[in-house]
Amino acid sequence: MDEFATLFQRWRERAGLSQNALARRMGVNPAYVNRLEHGGRGAGNRELVEAAATALSLSPAERDALLGAAGHWPDSLAELGPADPSLQLVASVLTDPGLSEQERALFRLQVRLAALAWRPPAADGRLADAAEQLGNLLR
Repeated sequence: MDEFATLFQRWRERAGLSQNALARRMGVNPAYVNRLEHGGRGAGNRELVEAAATALSLSPAERDALLGAAGHWPDSLAELGPADPSLQLVASVLTDPGLSEQERALFRLQVRLAALAWRPPAADGRLADAAEQLGNLLR
């Protein structure tokens, strides 16, 4: 089962919805929901993936994960677009063939740490995780 199908089914079951009930919430045929859960065609339609995310009451992070698994950009990246100079710079560093995997990991971590100034760490321990990763990379 592909990543989209796995996430889709997990979140449908977590919501306590049958395939038929979810299909009604999405306004689609139940066979479509069945195809999505079994890796069939259909996840390429962004509007239907968004309808599924809404019907499942997914959090913003879960919604982004479902969109990404379906091959779509998360909402925030789609809003910025591929021409955003900051995104282009980050992408160019992460795809630089001259960098080692450790250097890429360190760069990712530095970006995460910088972003936390505007997205304070939640109770999920993101800052502690980042600090531990930094320590591991510097050893």
